[in-house]
Amino acid sequence: MTCRLVVGAVLATGVASARADDPQAATRTGVVDAERPRRSDASWREIMRGPYHSSRLFATPVADTVGPYILAVSYDGSLLENPGVLSSAGVVAIGFGDIAQLEYRHTSAISLDEVQAPVPAVGVQLEAPLPDRPAWPAIALAFRLGVPRHQVRGATTIDERVTDLYLVGRQRLPGRLAAVTLHGGVRMSSAELALGGDASGEARRRLLLPAGGVAIAVGDHSIGIVEAGLAPSFDRDPVGAPMIGAGVIGRLGVRWYLHPAFSFDASVGYQIDDATSPAGVRSVVDWDIRLGGELFVPWGAIACRSAGLFCS
Repeated sequence: MTCRLVVGAVLATGVASARADDPQAATRTGVVDAERPRRSDASWREIMRGPYHSSRLFATPVADTVGPYILAVSYDGSLLENPGVLSSAGVVAIGFGDIAQLEYRHTSAISLDEVQAPVPAVGVQLEAPLPDRPAWPAIALAFRLGVPRHQVRGATTIDERVTDLYLVGRQRLPGRLAAVTLHGGVRMSSAELALGGDASGEARRRLLLPAGGVAIAVGDHSIGIVEAGLAPSFDRDPVGAPMIGAGVIGRLGVRWYLHPAFSFDASVGYQIDDATSPAGVRSVVDWDIRLGGELFVPWGAIACRSAGLFCS
């Protein structure tokens, strides 16, 4: 089986720690929670200064939710992958309270055509209401209902679908390692592949997929991220029947905060279609570079200032 080097990952790694006495650093890294002003007399600078919390790394969810009255929109795309292939890192999330969010995202998977597929899913994430202290981890549970990804290749139709239950955690390191944040978790996936037309057949499989990552604050406005994990991999056997396995996808890159409400991502990664292949990493034959970003919109504070709605 031809394996491709792709950016992507099922994993976990998030924003790094900042000093609690440095509001700008807290805004950059999204560590310290502060009540965002939902007042009709709040200035635009107050409204947009943050802090903001990303609910993803490059492609996978982390334990943090985006926060109440916040909308987060993110996307990244490949520079080197096949034309028309979308990124698995697209996310639209809206926060409800401090511990819940509803979302639409592209979950990580390796498609039948051996690229990282943008398999869509809708879901909800709940964060455990633990104290936000350096010694306490963050823990979240997320359910994402898969939406079929439909393709047509010649006379064959292809439908790929992944439904996930995630359990993820985040831990900031203390002392001299305060710039480092660890993320880890497990993804319980129900993957389905259906072929129609000339080559018909179906495959279903349940997978337990671990993931992990590290984020390190670098300078005042950037974070280095390394992530890796397993993801569902769709394929065919030698006679053309559909089958589902597990592949390895990983990513290394940097996130720049150009503004507290906007970050820019650049990363490079690899992909191994079959994690159990004897060829291992030697089977990697391709790679890509991805660029993207995330925009945070404090819609509650904006609605309060503009129309007197959702005020504190």
